[in-house]
Amino acid sequence: MNTWSRLFLTTLGLTVGGFELAQADLKDVHSGPYTAATGHFPQWYQDTDDLSLELCQSKAPSPAGGYMCILLPEPGLYDDLQPMVFPNNWPSELFWYMAEANIPANAAGYELEVYTAAIEAAFALEVPRVGDQQSFARIRIRANIPVAGTYTVTHPYGTETFTVTPAQAADRGGRRAINMTRDIGIGAPGVFSGALTGDLGPFLRATGAPFTATNPETNEVETFIGDPNVLSTVTGSPNGNNFVEISGPAGTIRTELFSVSGKVFDSRAATPVDIERASYRRTNLGTRLEVFANGPESADFCYRETLELVTGGTQPACLAEMVNDGAGYFFAHNPAPAALPPFVVVTATDPSGLTKPTSVSKEVTDVVKIGTARYSWADHSLTIEASSSDEVQVPDLAAQGFGRLTKAGTLQSLRVTNLAQPPAVVTVKSAAGGSDTEPVLIVGSAPAEVPNQPPVAQNDSASTSFGVPVTINVLANDSDADEGDTPLAITALGQPGTGLGTVALNGTTSVVYTPPAVVNTPLTATFTYRAMDKRGEVSAPATVTVTVSPNQPPVGLPDTGTTLGVPLILNVLANDSDPENNAPLTVVNLTPPATGRGTASTDGTSITYVPPANVTAAFTATFTYQVRDAFGALSAPVTVSVQVNPPPAAAENFTVATAEFTLRSNNRVTWALDGVSSITTGNSVRVQVTTTTGLLDLGNVAVPASGRWRVSVTTTGAVPTATPTATITTSHGTVRTVTLAPR
Repeated sequence: MNTWSRLFLTTLGLTVGGFELAQADLKDVHSGPYTAATGHFPQWYQDTDDLSLELCQSKAPSPAGGYMCILLPEPGLYDDLQPMVFPNNWPSELFWYMAEANIPANAAGYELEVYTAAIEAAFALEVPRVGDQQSFARIRIRANIPVAGTYTVTHPYGTETFTVTPAQAADRGGRRAINMTRDIGIGAPGVFSGALTGDLGPFLRATGAPFTATNPETNEVETFIGDPNVLSTVTGSPNGNNFVEISGPAGTIRTELFSVSGKVFDSRAATPVDIERASYRRTNLGTRLEVFANGPESADFCYRETLELVTGGTQPACLAEMVNDGAGYFFAHNPAPAALPPFVVVTATDPSGLTKPTSVSKEVTDVVKIGTARYSWADHSLTIEASSSDEVQVPDLAAQGFGRLTKAGTLQSLRVTNLAQPPAVVTVKSAAGGSDTEPVLIVGSAPAEVPNQPPVAQNDSASTSFGVPVTINVLANDSDADEGDTPLAITALGQPGTGLGTVALNGTTSVVYTPPAVVNTPLTATFTYRAMDKRGEVSAPATVTVTVSPNQPPVGLPDTGTTLGVPLILNVLANDSDPENNAPLTVVNLTPPATGRGTASTDGTSITYVPPANVTAAFTATFTYQVRDAFGALSAPVTVSVQVNPPPAAAENFTVATAEFTLRSNNRVTWALDGVSSITTGNSVRVQVTTTTGLLDLGNVAVPASGRWRVSVTTTGAVPTATPTATITTSHGTVRTVTLAPR
């Protein structure tokens, strides 16, 4: 098994048990430069058999119909009936390599919908654009599985194990119960080496490969490792698995037929070409189109004004040749185009055939000329005047960072006032696509600079409670004498002393002071800061003083109890409280009763009093405890008094008549229990019920003279268990556990 770091794995309706690979990998990838001829993607990927496949862009026809490359038309992006030119007619995805297989559904609906192994070229936002190029190695398996269980998929590049649950198998007959896509290699823009670590390689080849076909756009014979329009057996699996097989509880299905696409790399480099400018000028006398490009001085350049290839031109596929100055710069113009094209396509060809022809496109724009870019110190104004080469349909012009220019015939202008200082350059852009950048002419001299006065920071104060952060707007009472030097900002923020809390910036104008989590005595924390103006001048330090209120101790109230010579559990915290509700409260510092008066122990939430072994006469046992809150504050000592009576001569006759609970709104529950005890003197009843968070003590109730006792308590937030029970304990020692019935 392998664990992959750059792994994008989508599993819908399945559990992937694991996968084993047969050392599938690729050897190398074209390292660049990446040109428009291949959409700024690598020209090729190479497998461990030294077979290099180039990005499959050819329109060479298949004898079976269709193309030898996988070219999918996409409205608005790519028309496969027109030449492929980046970026104006380019698909959102292309392939260096693809092998696909499927197995039709049998009577039970058991089917391999698709198996794909591919090296794919795509764009981050699915739109052809420089800088968004990415590549990855893909393994995709989609199968319809009508019977639940564990399935093994064996394919040319490894073995995968999937677990299909009964629910997945039942959903639409198990449609895509196996649905896995594993893409490896997507990296930073311009980095294409990640696909080398993918799950595939070497490339599969169709039986009978290589195949040749002629590209109608170049008339060149090209070589392919398969025809994607024809199913064929293949060779090339690194472990001899030239098939796809699915095996599991539904049976075994298998295919050895694949459609394979891949163009053998033409090692010739693409002829370099760069369109420097494609612009037009439109006047009352007509329209003129001009194209400027550069490339090898020995190359032939031509251009056309449509995606469609041009017949009858000066060169195949072109409208007109471009003039070469002998130094690698090319020029062409159309003095009277029938209609202004949105873009031009330039094709570069090497007469020697040592490099491949290359076609690139560029949008046609107007030419913007800035006539004036002047800044005046006298009134701090910037004046911009510019014009477009389109004098008929005058486009809007805008100065970058300053706004739109105003039209007056063909000249457009803008005056910017109250500009503190001049920019180095201005850039004017046209709605027709053109732009111009010019340095700004400075008129006059800058005024003498008045020395910057430091801001004045005033001391601040605030208050809060322990553990409660407080926001302090320390700049609210600070000022600066210089006009325009605000807003102020906080700098040089100090910290309080050790153990006195922390302080942090909250934006640029306030701070947040966080006191210690526990403060049991009054605390005062101080820290300093400086105010800084827009020009970087800082004030003298100002001091911030924060007073922190301490944690208040809990309040404990005296407790009483009665027992007939048997152990008694006292819920002493039931009547205790904390002013700040710092729960949970805890019993601590328990003092024992006097010698001979029994013992007392605590589990932190209650106290268990155990009387002496033989009680022959009544007495009162007393002891004390303290209450501690969640932050450690202690109450004053609390006294507990227990009336201890001798046990009755007769055994207690104790019954439970009613035991029920009622669910109410707002998470409330009413617990109701009653019964009869034969012992009334000094006897009490304690009830505990089971909840989802443990035992809940409902408290003690004295047995009245009638002997009929009753407990009715409404709680909030406690949830009864699925089958709740109640444990009833009398001070005489009788214990009953009963099931609570819903009411």
